Order: sequence, then structure tokens, then C-alpha cells
Amino acid sequence: MARILIADDDADYRAAFITAMQALGHAVTGVASGQEVLPALARCPADIVFLDVLMEGGGALSTLHSLHAHDPALPVVIVTGHMELVLSPLFTEGLRLASARFHKTEPLSSFDRTVRRLTA
Repeated sequence: MARILIADDDADYRAAFITAMQALGHAVTGVASGQEVLPALARCPADIVFLDVLMEGGGALSTLHSLHAHDPALPVVIVTGHMELVLSPLFTEGLRLASARFHKTEPLSSFDRTVRRLTA
């Protein structure tokens, strides 16, 4: 079982992700913005963070870099509904610290395998 933090401004996706990952035995905490990530980690440490790259208010790239500065060993997985943006040269450099990247429609088993691989 891994302790997971997900930051996603889409409340429906966040709730579905939490429910699905909890059903697989993981402990999951969710927040709605990048600004909430570090305070959430202080309250409830995580083994891995899932971070939506395009959230209202922005800040996903700065959040990724803040997470790396806070704990370079903490795996951060980028999730997005807009993979074409994440693969663009502009985002590629900014996201170089990400442990993995996923489209939000990936099968749940892919997320679970990644959690298990990155937290082993």
C-alpha cells in the first residue's frame, strides 16, 4: 500500500482517482491546487504525488520544482487531459523532473503499476 497525494482541480476526476486507488488498497489524499501540495504533505506525508499539469491558477511547473527541492527522492507523476501540451518542447524541459507522465484516460492498472514501481 502506498500513500498517494493527488493534486487536480477537476473535482470529479480527483474524486474518481481517490476512490479507484483506495479500492486498490492505497491511502489517498486529494487537493485542488498546486499551492495546496506542500502543506498537504506536511500534514500527511506521501510516497508519491500525482500532479495535474494544467490547473486553474497555474503553478504546476513551479509545484513540481518545489516538490523536487523539498524531497528530490519523492516520485512525482504528471497527469493531464492534454498530452499534446505535455509533449511539447516548452513543457518537456519544465517537466524533466517528473518520474512519469500519464493521460487521464490511461487504464487504472497503469497508474497502479507505476505507483508500485516508483514506491518499491
